[in-house]
Amino acid sequence: MKILAIGAHPDDLEYGCGGTLYKLAKARHDISLLIMTRGDLGGKPDRRQKEQENAARLLKAKLFWGRFSDTQIPLQKETINTIEFFIKKIKPDLIFTIHPKDTHQDHRNVSQATITAARYVQNVLFYEVPSTFDFTPASVFVDIGKVLDKKVSLLKAHKSQVFATRIANLSILEAAKSTALFRGVQNRVKYAEGFVPLRLSLDKIDEF
Repeated sequence: MKILAIGAHPDDLEYGCGGTLYKLAKARHDISLLIMTRGDLGGKPDRRQKEQENAARLLKAKLFWGRFSDTQIPLQKETINTIEFFIKKIKPDLIFTIHPKDTHQDHRNVSQATITAARYVQNVLFYEVPSTFDFTPASVFVDIGKVLDKKVSLLKAHKSQVFATRIANLSILEAAKSTALFRGVQNRVKYAEGFVPLRLSLDKIDEF
C-alpha cells in the first residue's frame, strides 16, 4: 500500500500520526512525506529541514518539500496544484493530512487544499496537532501502545521543537504522550492515535 502523509511544517506528521506511520513502515508499506514549508519562523530552516530528514530516515520514507513560506501557505490554486502533483506522482492508496479545524492558518489551508487535490483518492484521514480544535475521532483509531517509544523517537528527531508547544511549559513529548493516552482511553487501549475520515474504504486498507 502506498501512503502519502502531508504536513504544513516539520514535526506535524510525527505528532499527528507518527505511531501509525511507524507501524505502516514496519509492515513494509511505501511511505511518502510531503512537508509544505521548512518551518522558517519556528527555528532555523536549514536545521528544521535536517531534523525532518532524520525523522524520514527513521521511517524509511521518501521525503518531498512544498517550497512554501511558513505562515504564508495560501489557499489558492498553487497550493492545490502542488499537492495534486505529488498525488499524481505517488498514487497513494491512503492520505493523511491535518484536520481542517485548526488555529494555524497554514494547517487550515493545507487541509482544505488537500481536500480538493485528493478529491479522487478513496482513503483520506485527518490527524490532529496541538493547535487543532473540534477534533472528534469517534470512529478511527490506531493502537500505538507497542510503538509509543518509536513515536517519541520521531519527535525527538525534531530537537529544536521539543519545547516549542508554548502550552504550560509542556514539551512536545509530554503533549504527544498525553494526547495518545486520551485517545487510547477513547479506543479502550492504553495509547492510540485518532483520526477523522474524509473518506475511508475498509476493503482497501491492509492490516498493519
